[in-house]
Amino acid sequence: MQGSDEDERYDSFTEYTSNKNIYDRIKGNISEGFDSFPISDFKEYAEYESQIIMDSLKLKTYLMEFQNEKECQNKNCCQYMNHLLNYLVRTHYKSKKYIFNFYISYMNHVSDKIKNLCVSEIKYMDQDKYNQIDNLYKAYKTCQSFISNKYNSTSCYRAKSCSFAYNYMINSYTKINDSKYCKALKHFKHFLEENDITSTSKCNSENPNLLMYPDACNRLLQKSEQGTSSIDQQDRMLDGQIESKGPLDSQGDQMREIRADDTTSPSSMGATVPITLVSSGMGGLLILLSFYKFTPLRQWLKLRTQRFGGITKNFDEELYEMQQHTSKYNERNSEYNEYNIAYNSLEYS
Repeated sequence: MQGSDEDERYDSFTEYTSNKNIYDRIKGNISEGFDSFPISDFKEYAEYESQIIMDSLKLKTYLMEFQNEKECQNKNCCQYMNHLLNYLVRTHYKSKKYIFNFYISYMNHVSDKIKNLCVSEIKYMDQDKYNQIDNLYKAYKTCQSFISNKYNSTSCYRAKSCSFAYNYMINSYTKINDSKYCKALKHFKHFLEENDITSTSKCNSENPNLLMYPDACNRLLQKSEQGTSSIDQQDRMLDGQIESKGPLDSQGDQMREIRADDTTSPSSMGATVPITLVSSGMGGLLILLSFYKFTPLRQWLKLRTQRFGGITKNFDEELYEMQQHTSKYNERNSEYNEYNIAYNSLEYS
């Protein structure tokens, strides 16, 4: 199970109680593994050799109690053990940070199951974070006594002890800058209230055991929730854009299909052919007329009309004008043919 600071969370009261019960059950039953321990060189920590081996074997036995990674993750088993190892290092080894290297090395040697479960989450905590978690878990331990005995004659005393441990934890740790810690406090407070710890019935007519909750946590959680809401909103907007892109693409495909259909339409081809034939026929007729003056017919007609000098002159002038019109028409027809060819090229491209 690959862990990170983002995935890390504190044990809830229920998780802490369950994990502690597992560890308490196995810690006195370690009888194998000393002779086969894979680490032999303890360097300058040789005086702690027996204790390091015992702690490592307890770590292995504890983790083997969980059937698979999912069960361990659901119960937050690695975080409980990481706090416990930090507690042992500070208690038995005078806060020797290097001791954690032996734990990690052992987890990498012993089995893939142990390695994959928690090796990335076993690490030395800085003192400030350790104090924060340690105070929370001490309050859990004190209140566990009340939860387990809330219906017997000592329930009032246990309820007071629990509420005192909770409020002491709030007052003793004032540098609150961790939203995960605030969530754990909030869940713990609700859990105790659901178990009737604030009821006056626990202590007859005495004042109820009021539970505090830091204003700093309220502000921190509100800020965290706003950030999460903003991220969720951006994700929804992105999803909406992705979903809306599909219909646009389908519309584009439809437009391309329509253009493809148009380029192969028989009616479009049928409409183009008559226009081409008519324009070509008229162009040929006008060309023949433009060469009229070079034919024998023109000479014969001129001889027949010589006695009509004025008529001849007029005839030549009319023919000249006709040639001018013919030339202009040919130019327009040539432009039309070029346009028609370009149009047909676009139609079939």
